Amino acid sequence: MATTNIGALLLGELQALSAEARRKHPEIKEAAERVIVVLRGIAATSSGEIAKELAASDEVISPFVLGCKSSNHKLAAMSVQCLQQLISHRAVSPRSIAQTLSTLNTVIHLGVDIQVKILQMVLPLVTMYDGCVFGETLVDAFHLCLALQKSRDPVVSNTAAAILRQVVVAVFDRVVAEDQEHSDDDDEGADTRERDLTRKYAKDAFFVLQDLCLLAADSDSIFIRVDAVDKGLVLDLIESVLVNHAAVVARHTAMVHILRERLAPFIVGFFAEKAPFTLVVRCIRIVWLFIRDLHTDLVPECEMLLSILTRLIDSSSSSSNSSSGGKSGRSSVSLPRIAGMQSAKTVLGSGFPLFYRVLAMEVLRNTLREPQLLHRLYAQFDGRAADGSEDCHVIGDVFKAVSKVATERPELRVSNPDGIPSALPIGAQAGDAGDSADSRQVGAHSCCLRTEMHKLLDKHEPPLMPEPYLAYLAFTAMVGAADGLAERVLPLCTENVRSSALGSAPGSVFSPALAPALADEHVASVKKLVQDSWPVLLSVYTFYFAVRLDDALFRQVMDTMQKLVQVSGAFGLLEARDAFLLLLCRSCLPQAAIADHERQLQQGHGRAGVGLPAVDEAAAAEDAAEPSKTQAALPLVTTSLAGVAFAMNARQVECLRAVVACAQYLAAVLGPLWYPVLVTLQQAEELLHQSHGMSASAAAAGGSSGAAAASTGPPAATATAPSRRASVSNPTGVAAGGSDAGQSSASDLAQIRSDYARLLGFVRASGADATAWAVRALCVLGSDLSTVPADPELQADEAAMRATSSVIHRRLSAVLDRPTFAIGQLCAFAAGNVDLLVGAAGDASAGDDAWRVATRHLLATATYPHAPPAMRTQACGAVSAIVLAAMDLVAQADEEPELAPAFVAAVASGAAQVRILTPLLQMLRGTPGDGFAAGGRFVDVSKLTLDTVHRVLQASGRSIMRAWGVVFDIVHSVLDEPPAEAAASAGAEARQPGYLMRCVFPCLQLICSDYLEDLPPHCLRRCIECLALFGRQNEDLNIALTAIGQAWALCDFLQGLSAAPAAESGAELVSGLLAAGSERDAIARAWWHEPLGELASARTQQVLWTLLLHALAELGRDRRHEVRLGAVQTLFRTLDMRGDAFDAWLWDAVAWAVVLPLARFTLTQRAYVFGLVHARRLDELLEDAQAEAARVAGKSGVVAEDPARLYARQWDETAATALLGAARVWAAPRAALLDIGCAEQAWQCVWLLVQALFVGAPADAVCACLPDPACAPALDVPADFVASLAAAEAEGAAELRARLRTRDSLSAAIDCASTLVSSARRTSAAGWRIGWRAWLAMGALAARVPGSAGRGFNEDAQGTAAVTPDALCAYLRLCPTIANALRAAGGFTEADARALLHLARVVLMHVEIPLHAADDCKMTAVQAQVLDIVLLILDGGGPGASLDSAAAATALAAENLAALAVLPYAVLPRIAREQHGALAAAAVVERTRAAFAPMTERLDVL
Repeated sequence: MATTNIGALLLGELQALSAEARRKHPEIKEAAERVIVVLRGIAATSSGEIAKELAASDEVISPFVLGCKSSNHKLAAMSVQCLQQLISHRAVSPRSIAQTLSTLNTVIHLGVDIQVKILQMVLPLVTMYDGCVFGETLVDAFHLCLALQKSRDPVVSNTAAAILRQVVVAVFDRVVAEDQEHSDDDDEGADTRERDLTRKYAKDAFFVLQDLCLLAADSDSIFIRVDAVDKGLVLDLIESVLVNHAAVVARHTAMVHILRERLAPFIVGFFAEKAPFTLVVRCIRIVWLFIRDLHTDLVPECEMLLSILTRLIDSSSSSSNSSSGGKSGRSSVSLPRIAGMQSAKTVLGSGFPLFYRVLAMEVLRNTLREPQLLHRLYAQFDGRAADGSEDCHVIGDVFKAVSKVATERPELRVSNPDGIPSALPIGAQAGDAGDSADSRQVGAHSCCLRTEMHKLLDKHEPPLMPEPYLAYLAFTAMVGAADGLAERVLPLCTENVRSSALGSAPGSVFSPALAPALADEHVASVKKLVQDSWPVLLSVYTFYFAVRLDDALFRQVMDTMQKLVQVSGAFGLLEARDAFLLLLCRSCLPQAAIADHERQLQQGHGRAGVGLPAVDEAAAAEDAAEPSKTQAALPLVTTSLAGVAFAMNARQVECLRAVVACAQYLAAVLGPLWYPVLVTLQQAEELLHQSHGMSASAAAAGGSSGAAAASTGPPAATATAPSRRASVSNPTGVAAGGSDAGQSSASDLAQIRSDYARLLGFVRASGADATAWAVRALCVLGSDLSTVPADPELQADEAAMRATSSVIHRRLSAVLDRPTFAIGQLCAFAAGNVDLLVGAAGDASAGDDAWRVATRHLLATATYPHAPPAMRTQACGAVSAIVLAAMDLVAQADEEPELAPAFVAAVASGAAQVRILTPLLQMLRGTPGDGFAAGGRFVDVSKLTLDTVHRVLQASGRSIMRAWGVVFDIVHSVLDEPPAEAAASAGAEARQPGYLMRCVFPCLQLICSDYLEDLPPHCLRRCIECLALFGRQNEDLNIALTAIGQAWALCDFLQGLSAAPAAESGAELVSGLLAAGSERDAIARAWWHEPLGELASARTQQVLWTLLLHALAELGRDRRHEVRLGAVQTLFRTLDMRGDAFDAWLWDAVAWAVVLPLARFTLTQRAYVFGLVHARRLDELLEDAQAEAARVAGKSGVVAEDPARLYARQWDETAATALLGAARVWAAPRAALLDIGCAEQAWQCVWLLVQALFVGAPADAVCACLPDPACAPALDVPADFVASLAAAEAEGAAELRARLRTRDSLSAAIDCASTLVSSARRTSAAGWRIGWRAWLAMGALAARVPGSAGRGFNEDAQGTAAVTPDALCAYLRLCPTIANALRAAGGFTEADARALLHLARVVLMHVEIPLHAADDCKMTAVQAQVLDIVLLILDGGGPGASLDSAAAATALAAENLAALAVLPYAVLPRIAREQHGALAAAAVVERTRAAFAPMTERLDVL
C-alpha cells in the first residue's frame, strides 16, 4: 500500500483532470468538482480513514470512468493513474469494481503506459477486494490479462503473463481461506464435488482449473471464454497452481477429477509425439508436480507418468517388454490402462530427441533424491506386490532404467582399473584437459549444464550438453537415492543395530528387533525398498568405482556407499551388506598388482630388485574367477617383497577408511564378515608400510624420481617397466621418491593405524558377538599368515568366515621381518580390553570366549615350529602384554570398586591369577592347548616368557596369591626340560649353555627376597626344591652359588615365623623310621609329598626346615667344590644360628637325615678319591678335575696345580668342614638335641666319624650312621685296649690308613675332637665313655707303625709327613679334659689308666718324634705331654677318682715313669737301621735322654 496521503494526492489529480477537461469535456469537469467537494468534506486526516470514507461513495470513480471513456489519451492516462491509486488504497467502493473493470477494458488499446497501469490494478482488485471479484468479475480480470498478454510489447506481454499467474494463484489462495472458514462443517473423507461447485471461491478455482486444462488440450474454455491462449502460458498457469496449491487441489474432489479427466490424458498423449522444447520442458515440470504432490490422489496417472519417464530414458525397454511376454510377472516397464487414455503400446513414439531423455532423467533424479517421496511412491506402487494384491514394480523399473543409463557409457571407466582410480592421472596437473578416458575426470565441472534443462523456461532450443551428462544424471540419481535411504533409516535404526545383537552367539544370523515405535508399515516399506534396490545400486557403484571422479563426487560416493553398508546391516539384509562391504574391500586395494606380484613369488621370480612385468589382465581375470584355487596356490608370507613398486593412492586410502567406518558401525552384527574386513585392513597396512619405507628410503637417497626408485634391479628390467607401475605407484602425482610422497605415505599410515585402533576399541562397546567374531577373525587371519593350523574349536566359524571372503582373490605377502597386522591388532585389542577378557567388566561369558580363543591362537603361533621367527616372537610378546595387563588389573581388585564382584571373588580365590598366568606356562612348555599338536620350545620365546614372569613379579607379585604354583611350574619347566637348541640366527648369548637358566633365576631371587611371606606352605616347599635344582645345575656356577646363598632368606623367613613350634607335631621320629628299616631317600621323598597345613602349624614348619636343610645337605654332595663347600658351610651356619629354635623331632631329623649322612658321605667320598689318586686311576676324575683346573687358571691367569691333587685337596677340605660343622652341632648346649632318638648312638657316630678322619679310615670302614635301639654303644675300655686295636687290625690296614691321612685332615679331626671335648655340653658318663673310647682309638691307630712299614709310611701323596709332633701334641692335649670328665662322672678306672699310659708310650715312640743332639737336655713337646699324662694318672687317687686307692695310682705312675726313665737305653735295632744306619745305637739312646732327668726327679718325689 502506498504511503502518500491519498486525500492530497487525489485532490491534486482531480484538479488537474478538471482543468484539462473544462473545455471539451464539461461532464468530466463537473464530476471531478463533485468529488473534490466530497474530499474537502472529509474531516479525517489519515490515509486509511480517508480511503474508508471514499469507499463509501460510488461517485468517487465517476470522473475517472468518464475520463477513460473520453477517448482522450491524456485524460485517459490521468484517469487510469487515479484509479490505480484509489484501488491500491482500497478507496474504491465494492459496488464499483465491476464498472471499474469494464472501464479498463475500454482503454486497453491506448498505449503501453496505460496498459502497464491496468496490469498493476488487476492483481490488487483480486487480492484486496474479497467478495467482489468472483464469477464474471473475475472473468473480466482474466480477459484483461489475457488481452494484454497478447501484446506485441514484450514488457506488457511478460508482465501480463506474470500478473495472470499471480491472479490464478490468488484465486486458489482464497480457497484456502474459505476452506479454513468451513473446516468445522466439512466431513473428512467425504465427497467434495458438490461443495466445490456451491462455494464461491472454490467454484471459481474449479472453473479456472477446468478452463486451463481445456485450453491445454486445445479445447474451448467454459468459464473464461477465450478462444486461443498460448499453450506454454497455460502450462505455466497449471504449474503455478500445482506448485502453490497442490494441497488445495488434492482436497477438492472436483479439481482432482478435472486433473484426472482432462490434464492427465493430455500429458500422456503429449509424449506420444514430438513437441517443441519449450512445451516439453513445461510439461515435464507438470509431470514432476504430479509425481511429487499428487501421487496419492492420482495413483494410476502417476504410475503411467513414471512408466513414461522410465521408457523415455530407457529406449530398449519396449523390446524387453515384448521379449518377456511369455514369462510370469510383469515386464521391466509396463504402462497401465487408464480410461480416456491411449493404449499403452502407442503412448510413446520413437526417435525422440535427446533432450526428452535428459528431462525425464532430471525428473527421475529429483524423484530418487527425495527420500520421503521415494518411500511413499514405493509403498504406493511396488509395496502393493508385497501383500500379493498386485504385481507392480514401478519404482523397481525406475531403478533399473536409471542404473542402465548410468552404466551405458563404458568409456568412462579407466582403461586399466586397479582399485579406485586416483584423482588425476600420473604426471597430470590440475586443470589439464585430455580426450582419453584415462585422463577424463567425471564430475560436476565437466559433465553438468550450468542450469538444469527443466529450468530453462526461457529457452526455445535445448542447450548443448556434455556427452556424459545423461550418465552423470543417472549416477547422481542413484547416489541421491542411496543417500536418501540412509538419511531416512539410519537415525531410526542406529540404536537397534547396536542393541539387538547383544547376547547373540557367533554364527547366529542377525535379525533386527525394531523398537515398538519403529515397527510400523513405513519402516517395513523402507526395508523392502532397500532389499529390492540393492542389486541395482551395487551394479552402479561397481561401475563407477572404476571411473575417475572429481573430489566432490568421490566424497559423495564414498559417503553414500558407506551409508548403504550401514543401512543394509541395520535392516539385517546380510546379502546386501556383504556385497557392498566386499566391494569396498576390493576397491581399496590394487588387486591386479597384488595378483601379479603373488604370481611372481609363486613362480620363484621374487628376487630382490627385479622389476615387475606388465600385468596379464586375462590371467588376473582367470584368478578372479577361481579364488579358491589361487588362495591355495599362492603363499601368504615371504622373506622379502621384491619389486613392490605399487601402493595405495589417496582415494584408496579413503575407501579403506570407509571400510573401517562401516565395520565400526556394524561391529555388533558383522559376524563372519569380520574376516574379509580384517584381510583387507591387513593388506592395506602392509602396502602403506612398504610404500612408506620405500618413500623414506628414496627421500634419504636424495629425492630421486620414480624411475630412479625402481632402478635397483637389472637395467633391462628397469627399462621395460610396465605401464601399470606408473599408473598405480604414485597416488599424488609427485615423484615416487620425493619427500612429499614420503610424508603423505607416513601420514596415511599413521591415520589408518589410528582408525584401526578406534575400530577395535569400538568392538567391545558393540557387545559379546562383535568381540567373539573380531577375535576369531584375527586368529584365522593370523593362521593364514603364519601357517599355524587353525584352532580346532573354530572350524565351523572359520568355514563361515572363509565363505564370505571368496570375493577377495589376492593377498599381498606379509614381510616377515616386522610385526604382523593380525597379531598386533589381536594384542592391542586383548591388552586394551583385558578387563572384559578376564571378566572384570561384569559379563564373564563375553570375555571367557575371547580370552580362550586369543590365547590359544597366540600360544599356537608362539610354539609352532614352522612359524616365521619374527611372527613367533611377536605372538610371544602379545601373550606377555596381555598377561601383564591382566595382572595389573588383578592388582587393582581391592582398590577399584567398579570391578565385577565375580572377578574380585576369583582374584581372592586365586582362580583368576591361575587363568592369567597359565598361558605363560603353556608357552614355555610348548603346549598351546587341547586339540593342537604339541609345539616346539624355542630359546627366544622362552626368554620373552621368562622376562614377562619377572616383570609380573616386579609389578604384581603381591597379587599372585594362590597362583604361585604356576610360577614355580614355569621355573621347573626351565630346570626340568630345557628348550631346543637355539637357531643359528639367534644371538651368541642365546646359544651359550645356561642362557635360559640365567633368565629364570632372577625370578626365583625376587621371590626369595620379596615374596616369601606371600607363599603358601606348598609353594615354600617348591621354592626350596627350585633352589636345590638351581644349585645342582651345571650350566652356571654363579647361579648355583647364588641359589645356595638364597637359602639364607628362607632361613630368616622360617626363623621369623616363631621362636619355636608352638606344639609338637606328633610325627614319628626319623630315627625310629630308620631303625625300622626305612631308607633315608624314601623318608626325604615323603617329606616332599607330605600334605602341608597352615604355615603356623608345627608340622609344616618342621617339614619346611627339614627340606631346606636336607636340600643343602644334598648340595653338599655336589662334584663341584665351590658348590659343595658353600652348601656345607651354609648348612652348618644355619644350624649354628637357627638351631636353638628347633624341637626334638626336628633335631632328630637333622641329626639322622642331614648332618650324619652328609658327614659320612664326605668321608667316604674323600676316601674314594684318595684311593683313586693313590692308584693313579685318574680317568674317573680327569674330566671334572681338568675342567676345574682350567677354570681356575682362566680366572687367575696362573697355572693351576695338578688336577688330581687339587681334587683330593678339595674333598679333604669338604670333609673337614662337614665334620667340624657336625662337631659344633653336638657341642652346642641344646637340650632338644639330648632328646632325639638314639641320642647316644648319634653321639657315638659323631666320634666315630671324627676318628675315621683322624686315622684315615677307608670308605668301607666309616660308620654307617644308622640308629639301632637294640644295639647299645660299647663303653668298656680294657687295659689292653690299645694293643688289641693293633692286633685286630688286618694286615696292610695301617698302610691303607696312612695313605688316607693328610696333615690337614689330622688337624681338622683334632679340631673336631677339641670342639666335642671342650664344649659346654655335658652328657652322662656313658656319653663321656663313648668319647673316651674314640679318643683312645684315634691315638692308637694313628700312632701305630707296623713292623712291615717302610720308608715313606707317614707321608702323604705330596711327600709331606701326615702325623707330626704338633699333631700328636694337639691330640694329647685333649686327654686331661676327657679324663677329668670321666673322673668327675666316676667312670675313670684302672683299666682306663693303663690303656692311657700304653697309648702314651706308643705315641712317644712314633717314628716322627725328632732326634736330639747330645747336648740337648730339654724335653720335646710330645715328651712333655706324655709326662703330663703320667702325672694325670698320679693324680687319679684324688677325690672322685675311680682307682682302687691312691697307692694304686702312685704305683701305676711309678711303673710307667720307670719305664720311661730306662727308655733311652732300650735298643730298637730295626728302627735304628731304617732311620740312621749302622750307627743307630747311640742315636736311639739319645732320643729320650732329655726325659730321663724329669722322670728320675718325679720318681724321687714318689
